Amino acid sequence: MRLVSRALHEIRMSLTVAGWTWLGLSVTGPPPPTADPPLTGPPEGHPERVRPDVPLTPGETALQRQLTGGSGGPGPSRAQHG
Repeated sequence: MRLVSRALHEIRMSLTVAGWTWLGLSVTGPPPPTADPPLTGPPEGHPERVRPDVPLTPGETALQRQLTGGSGGPGPSRAQHG
């Protein structure tokens, strides 16, 4: 009886996996991520990391004015972005 029970269990499991595969669902592995992880910027020591001790170039200052709407204020500094 135990042999029959084990065989029926294996048949059931095989049919279950076949059904999940037929539906296009995965039965193994981690679930897919629900959303992209938040962007955190370049890692520490990366050449594109913003340095608060270096002043903005004239081009960067012009871009800063465009992004802040030309409010005339200093806008965000490098220290606020680092």
